[in-house]
Amino acid sequence: MKITVATTGLKVAPFLVIGSGIAGLYTALKLAEIAEVTLVTKETLKESNTTYAQGGVAVALSASDSPDLHYTDTIKAGAGLCLPAAVDVLVNEGPERVKELIAMGVPFDTEAGALVTTREAAHSRPRVLHA
Repeated sequence: MKITVATTGLKVAPFLVIGSGIAGLYTALKLAEIAEVTLVTKETLKESNTTYAQGGVAVALSASDSPDLHYTDTIKAGAGLCLPAAVDVLVNEGPERVKELIAMGVPFDTEAGALVTTREAAHSRPRVLHA
């Protein structure tokens, strides 16, 4: 995987990712495994709304939690606005995506070597990670 940072000009590539927040960077890194990617950001790679976000990543990781409980909480909190199929992907693939983020070096908060989770918003269990 080759990553090139250019401050001017735009190189043509099979994939264009706009935004260098966590979602944009993750997408660009995954796409770079199969093809060349152009990543466009309004500032520097370290300057994005992700760095200012107050929330975290919700994922069912503990023994007292499950994707089914996470699904129920998310659908209820969504008040009919959530696409059930999308929520299903979120809660079932979330744990694996968090493991990938950790392997990529995302510094989630830890205590004594364990991930720290908090209970926030409409979640019935502590499942929100912060970095």
